[in-house]
Amino acid sequence: MNILKTMIAATAAAVMAAPAYADYPEKPVTLVVGFRAGGGSDTAARILATEMEVALGQKVIVENKGGAGGAVATEYVRHQSTDGYSIGFAVATTFAFTPLTGNVAYTPEDVDFVATTHGYRTVYAAPKDAPYDDWAGMIATAKDRGWLNYASIIPLDRAIIQYIGRKEEVAVNIVPTRGGAGARQAVLGGHVDIGFSGSNALPMHEDGAIKVIAALNPDGISEHPDIPALSDLYGVAANEAAVFFGPKGMDADARAKLEAALAEAVKSEAFIDFVNNKFRGFETFLDGDATAASIAADAEAYKRLLAAIAE
Repeated sequence: MNILKTMIAATAAAVMAAPAYADYPEKPVTLVVGFRAGGGSDTAARILATEMEVALGQKVIVENKGGAGGAVATEYVRHQSTDGYSIGFAVATTFAFTPLTGNVAYTPEDVDFVATTHGYRTVYAAPKDAPYDDWAGMIATAKDRGWLNYASIIPLDRAIIQYIGRKEEVAVNIVPTRGGAGARQAVLGGHVDIGFSGSNALPMHEDGAIKVIAALNPDGISEHPDIPALSDLYGVAANEAAVFFGPKGMDADARAKLEAALAEAVKSEAFIDFVNNKFRGFETFLDGDATAASIAADAEAYKRLLAAIAE
């Protein structure tokens, strides 16, 4: 009996001493980026991955799985192990808007959010030689003619311009393009009246190559207060931000350590310089719970937008 008790005690001590997830991470972490290599989102993810390695003490390996605005990466990551060694990088609309289109099998409830690391600028841009210099002038021109030609990138920007077209009683001819570069080329070439763009349009506006005439960010563009926000004009906005996430049911300790690593990573000089001066986004950080709440609020707003278009 004494021998049995000794064996039980030794086994219990060994179990209690087992590292389990308490020592996470014990091997490299894979970060699946939902966008092509070399773009602004990919560059931001790689800078953050490098900074995360310092806090985690392990390599963070970036793997690109672009497609469908982050949906391809989301589908992949949500079916991986919940141990925290496979995480994803997408954008807020990947979860707040894309599931509303019915084109994906996931919802925001199918992943665990880790953090929001930075914000994106989204704008409407017009050709430099357009016969208008601001949003009001563009609407007046479109009304006189009866329609406007619009370069679109994603389903959300199409939904917003269709809503505005209904409000202004102007027909909108959608011109699909391949990504932000395609939309900007359509604007630069004068092939459309306006086009949707990310923050890349801002330096082009400042150089006089195009005219940014409206901001889709809820609070507008701080360095260009003269550019109106559509939230003030029509009560609609595109609230876009970079989001890190993992599979549903992610190990709590791993998630907390990843969140803490990202909270430190966004403070690095390299990342701050990139966001503000090269990417032309804006600094913001939300933990996992706040990210989930923000996406849920955005989804409700987008539901109302789609319902208004369908009326």
